[in-house]
Amino acid sequence: MSFFEVETWVPKPDRKVDHDEMIRTWFAFVEAHKYDLFPEWRSARYFREVERKSGVATGRYVMVFEYVSHEGFLAYKERRKDWSGPYAEYRKVDPYQFFDLETVTETCWMPEEQDRWLDFT
Repeated sequence: MSFFEVETWVPKPDRKVDHDEMIRTWFAFVEAHKYDLFPEWRSARYFREVERKSGVATGRYVMVFEYVSHEGFLAYKERRKDWSGPYAEYRKVDPYQFFDLETVTETCWMPEEQDRWLDFT
């Protein structure tokens, strides 16, 4: 069963251009190393928060990481915890350096009653 980690943040003031470039660099790195460094990941999705009625950006961003399971999430976090070995290169593209760390949130989500889910595709 999938397990989801949801992170939100606001870029540091005056670092939006650097932030955007690093996000693109991060995605390219993850794509290039998805099988060797991130085998527990199913997906990583990136969103910009917008106002409900106007669609105007709020300045907050969201990343949703889907893992194969809660156990996979824990295994990945344990393996990467000290940024050693191959994760030293990953740390170089970690976009957190451009996040206002006071705004970062992290929540985790477990699917519930999937037999009731609806798919309209």
